[in-house]
Amino acid sequence: MGFLAPASFWFLSAIPLLLVFYFFKKQYETQTISSIYLWQRTLHEWESDRWWRKLQKNILLLLQLLILLFLIVALTRPFLAGEEVNGEHLVIVLDSSATMAAEQDGTTRLASAKQQATDLVKQLGDEQKVSIIHAQQSPSLLVSNQMDDKEALEAIDQLQVSYQHENLRDSVQLAKSLMQRGAGEIHIFTDQLTKERLQELDTASPIVVHNSQSSQENISLRTFGVKQTNNHVTALVTVKNEASQAKDVTLSISHDGNGLKQVTETIPANEQQTIRLRDLPVHDYYQAKIDNDIYALDNRMYALLPKAQTPAIYLAGEVNPFVKQALLSAGMQVTTVPKDENGDYSFPENKPASIYLLSGVKAKQWPAGPKLIMSPAAGGPFDVQAKESLNYRLKQVADDSMLAYSDVGNVYLKQAYPIGKWHGLAPLVKSGEQVVMAKGTYENAPMLLFTFDLDDSDWALQPGFPILLANSVAVLAGSGESLGYYQPMETTDINLSTTTEEAVMERLDGETVEDIPLNQQTVTMPSQPGIYQLHEKTATGSLYRYIVVQLDHDERTAVTSDSFTIDGWKQDEREVQLSKQEIWRIFASMALFILFIEWEVYRRGIAG
Repeated sequence: MGFLAPASFWFLSAIPLLLVFYFFKKQYETQTISSIYLWQRTLHEWESDRWWRKLQKNILLLLQLLILLFLIVALTRPFLAGEEVNGEHLVIVLDSSATMAAEQDGTTRLASAKQQATDLVKQLGDEQKVSIIHAQQSPSLLVSNQMDDKEALEAIDQLQVSYQHENLRDSVQLAKSLMQRGAGEIHIFTDQLTKERLQELDTASPIVVHNSQSSQENISLRTFGVKQTNNHVTALVTVKNEASQAKDVTLSISHDGNGLKQVTETIPANEQQTIRLRDLPVHDYYQAKIDNDIYALDNRMYALLPKAQTPAIYLAGEVNPFVKQALLSAGMQVTTVPKDENGDYSFPENKPASIYLLSGVKAKQWPAGPKLIMSPAAGGPFDVQAKESLNYRLKQVADDSMLAYSDVGNVYLKQAYPIGKWHGLAPLVKSGEQVVMAKGTYENAPMLLFTFDLDDSDWALQPGFPILLANSVAVLAGSGESLGYYQPMETTDINLSTTTEEAVMERLDGETVEDIPLNQQTVTMPSQPGIYQLHEKTATGSLYRYIVVQLDHDERTAVTSDSFTIDGWKQDEREVQLSKQEIWRIFASMALFILFIEWEVYRRGIAG
């Protein structure tokens, strides 16, 4: 609470004057009387109830002091501070991504954000408008240009966690379109938004970002993959400790609720560690789980065991030693192809289930079949050009299962080869506008093209690098008896069997999640992360295919950022302005109420 006119406290000097007047009130003169016989009984009663008499004697003074105090406080114009909404339009952007489900003291981040947004709406004046934007993958406008606070409050109250990755960029663009230049403010309620991410958004209106300030003492499962070798399975799990001190983490691997293996590892503060568990029995899928903490959604992951035949991998050229070691550690069959006397590579002919990993090999020597090309040689059908330095961080530009466990944003890459012709390959990772990783089909065979040397990058030192290679091999070898990995609410095309009479998406316990029309190829995945199965019912039986719905990689962390405010066009940081809600009327009303009490006490005293 503050005071707009603190100088009015000088009126407190009137209190000593009131006390002086009280002490110098009229004095009674001493008179001689003939007898006090008639006063004896009254005197005894007064002595038996002396404390009440004394209180009654001074209660008028106490009431007068209270009236004076309340009047003086009212003159100082006290106020309560709160966030001020400038302009005629308030646009609220609410993030409902998975990380907003993280808890602090029994309250989720989303619940706290909804409460803050509710308080902000209640402070609006009668002439101010409000709009509500749901910042999900495809932002939606819940309330538009409404002066009815009730509708906005209902929209905020009904918002639930969507488990999708937030799309704040498009949400802010939508907010900009709702208001004219400088017509109001945009308030974003989220948890991980930084000022750098907003720098490129040119907006005339101030943006106030309310980031959750909950605890970051979280342990996160970042990656989980499995690979079969003969009759045993090896699991690779990456666990990150986001806490400020080292933690003992208990990791358990299970299948269908039955525990398979459990280990406890100590992970240093703010570091991640890859844990390898060998000799697991063969199953269709596996679950990795750690103990629950403030963010339960990143404590569990699922991995599908590929059913494809283990391919033979042939290495040719100057392949980085880390690549060979990663493939061998995953239990893959690796063969290095030497050059013959003519300087050519002698690849095996008509070898089924073979994958070729080539580094620096000229295109004219490429064998037929699935290929992973690293450090491509200059020229050739792809018009490979000389290396160029990269000026931007790596960014994933396509949702692909091959990159499901790779945090490309943390990878350093100094330079890469520009490509002149792509022959239909689709970009997966870019640095600015330059593609550094692409996927597609070339000469009727799957192909992956990495347009850089591993010597120019720290990718080989990243915990997810072995899983990236394993996923790359799985992509080139073909998928098994599963539909793969998807994000919540992601849409994909599926092909049902020609003999299917009924198709449903269901949990592993048989609970139906969604009925799938037979004439519909596009399917929307469930909203909650977990493992599901596509159940196709035919005249001869049932067909099952597993589906893993998992969080976006950026949603597998509970870290938060500081709140901040940016002024419109200048993009300058400023202090959050506070509104001043005056409450002097409350103190003035209290003074008036006590005045009535004083009058009643005085009246009763006169009547007595």
